[in-house]
Amino acid sequence: MRVPFGNLPDSSALFIDYSSGWPGIPRFYPRSYSIESIVSFARERPRLDGAHRGRLCAALSNQQKRWGSHVDASLEKLANGAAVIITGQQCGLFSGPFYSILKAITAIKLAKEVEKCGVPAVPVFWLASEDHDYEEIRWASIIDRDSGLQRLQVELANGDATPAGWLQFRDDVSGAVSQCLSSLPDSEFNRDVRELLESSYQPGVSPSDAFARMFAALFAKTGLIIVDPLDSELKSLAAPLLAEAVKRNGEIRSAVLARSKELSNAGYHEQVKVDENFTGLFAYRGRSRKILRPNELSMDLPLSPNVLLRPAVQDSIFPTAAYVGGPAEVAYFAQAAAAYETLGMPVPPVFPRISATVMEARVSRPMKKYGMEFADALRGREYLKLKAVASVRGVELFDQMRDSILAQLDAVAPALSAVDPTLLGALETSRQKMVHQVETLRTRFVNAEAKRNETLDRHLDAISNSLFPEKRLQERVINVTSFLMRYGLGFIGQLEGRLSLDSREHQVVEI
Repeated sequence: MRVPFGNLPDSSALFIDYSSGWPGIPRFYPRSYSIESIVSFARERPRLDGAHRGRLCAALSNQQKRWGSHVDASLEKLANGAAVIITGQQCGLFSGPFYSILKAITAIKLAKEVEKCGVPAVPVFWLASEDHDYEEIRWASIIDRDSGLQRLQVELANGDATPAGWLQFRDDVSGAVSQCLSSLPDSEFNRDVRELLESSYQPGVSPSDAFARMFAALFAKTGLIIVDPLDSELKSLAAPLLAEAVKRNGEIRSAVLARSKELSNAGYHEQVKVDENFTGLFAYRGRSRKILRPNELSMDLPLSPNVLLRPAVQDSIFPTAAYVGGPAEVAYFAQAAAAYETLGMPVPPVFPRISATVMEARVSRPMKKYGMEFADALRGREYLKLKAVASVRGVELFDQMRDSILAQLDAVAPALSAVDPTLLGALETSRQKMVHQVETLRTRFVNAEAKRNETLDRHLDAISNSLFPEKRLQERVINVTSFLMRYGLGFIGQLEGRLSLDSREHQVVEI
C-alpha cells in the first residue's frame, strides 16, 4: 500500500513539492535525485586523492574493529575509488526511532542500484556523535506484549553541552535493557535480542559506540560502513574545509540568509532559523560544544559544523554521490546548498529516505474485522472507535435521527417565513442545538459500547499504538526491538527486500 506524503500529518510543503518533482524546486536543489542523476554526479564529481583515501580508509577500518563491524569489502572498494551513499542520525537509545533503520536500508539499496549502473558505491552511516542534545537520545519507545506503548529512558543529563560521543551510559542503562526485554513478548528470538542489547548497551559505553555496535550487528553482511566524526583523523581530514568556512564565513552567512529569504518568498517556511549571528560553526571548549558568533571566529579553535554546514564537511571527507535524508533534512538542504555554493563545492543529489509503516498481522486482522484502512488510523483513536462501533452496532441510527430532524425543520421553514421572517433565526438556533444533542448522544453511545466491549478496546489500543503512536507516524516513535523480538534479527533483511527504493510515497508493509 502507498500513501502520498501530502496525506500524512506534519509534512512540510517544501518536502512534498521536492518529493513529487514540482518544477519550481530546482532553483533550491541543483540536481534531481533520480538514479541517473546520482550516477552522473558520481562520475563527474572531483576524485579524492590517493593519500586522502588511504588515511580515510585506515581510520574507518580502526573504527569498524572497535564495533565488531566486518566491512572489509566495502573499505577495499572505497580505497579503490568507489563513491559513497551517505546518511546518518542521532544516536538514540537502542538505535532510536525506526527511521534510523529506514535510513540505513535506503543507503544500502541505493548503493546497490548505483552499482548496477556501473559505478562502484558503498553505503555509509554517519553517527551524529558531535550532537549534544541528550534529550533526543535518552529514550526508546516499544510496543509491549500487551500492545501498549512504553517509553524507556536513561539518565544522560548534560548541562555542559557535551557531545554524545563523549558521554557515558550510567548503571541505569542495564535496567533499561532489562525493562525492554521483560516488556516485549516472549519469543524464540529472546536470546538473540538479549545478546544484541546487552553486548551493545553497557555502563561506561558512549551512546554513539553503543549505537554503532548495535548497527554493526543488525546490518552485518550489508557492507554498511559506520563512521564516528569525532575521530581525530577524520577531524584532520575535515580541517581544511572548516578553515575555509571560517575564512569565508561572512559570505556563507549572507548566502544562507539570502536563501532563507528566497524560500520564504516562494511560500516555504524557514527550515533552520538563521540570523545575523549565524556562523554554521560550534567550538569545543573543554568537553563542551558551544555556538560560535561571528566575532568569536578563529582558525585556532577546535571546530564542529552545525546542521547546515555538516553536509559540506561530510563531502570534504567522503566522495559523496548522494545524501539520504528524512523530510526535515531534505527541506533544510535547500539552505545548506547555499553554503556549498559559497565554498565552491558541488551540491550532491538529495535522496529522500524510504518512509514506511510496518503493519503486523496482529494489527491488520482487527482492522479488516472493523472495515478500517491505514488512513483511518491517522485520524486518531476516537475516529477508529467510531468506525469500529459502527461496524459492530447501529451508529447509523444516529445519522438517520439527525437527518430526519433536519428534514422536518426544513419543512416548517416556509411556514415560519410566511408568518414572520425573523423566526428563521430561531429555527437555525434550534437546528444547531438539536444536532449538537444528537452528536453528544452518539458520542456517549460510542464510548459506552467501546467500554463494554473490552476486546474492541484492546484492538483499538493495538492499532493506535502500532500505526499512529502519540499521534505521530510509527517510524518517528517505535524502536526496532519491537519487531526484532517478534520476527528475529532477520527482520532487517526481510524488510530490505520488501521495501521499494521509490521514495515518492509512504509505504505500508504488511508482515
